[in-house]
Amino acid sequence: MITRLLIIVSALFCISCSSDFDDEWRKEPYEGTHFNKLVVVGLSHELDTRKFYEEEAVTELEKVGFHAIKGLNIFPQEVTELDHNQDSITSLIVQNKVDGVLVVKILHENDDEYMMPEDYSKFKKVYFRRRSFHTYNANYYERPDKYYMIATLYDLKEKHEENEETVIWRASSLIVNPAQNTQVKKKFIDNVVAHITEQHLIK
Repeated sequence: MITRLLIIVSALFCISCSSDFDDEWRKEPYEGTHFNKLVVVGLSHELDTRKFYEEEAVTELEKVGFHAIKGLNIFPQEVTELDHNQDSITSLIVQNKVDGVLVVKILHENDDEYMMPEDYSKFKKVYFRRRSFHTYNANYYERPDKYYMIATLYDLKEKHEENEETVIWRASSLIVNPAQNTQVKKKFIDNVVAHITEQHLIK
């Protein structure tokens, strides 16, 4: 009887620990919200990669009844006057009435943004930092150690104050051969969409 009970408890423990991601964080307490304008922003120095991130996420969201906009429609790929300060990014957010952003990207494990995510809790800071993506070359994906594919959901409904925390959910998974591995990237994005909709992070 005890052995059977241990087996059942172990099985339930494994089920509760199962996840589509290697790491996941959710703001508590947080109740899901409806975004009037949810934008998907792929961050990559390669335009085709960014398009893939955004198109995949938007398509999957639409399949389950959620409207989202590709980031390229609002936030340009090329370096512009937006990159001079974070206030200009805030103006762009307000001007386009963006109240939610889903960011998808790949980071090396030694990247400051990966090691200290609490320092990058605001979308405008993360987008402003994209300037560094334009300095990457093909060798970036040939560095040793590990890379992680990361998705972050931001709630921008409140005022954009410097000390405001806007991240409501973040998840990451290890990715091998990040320069390619399209199917793994697709699966990660599909899991992200399934998670934020099924867990009612967005309504």
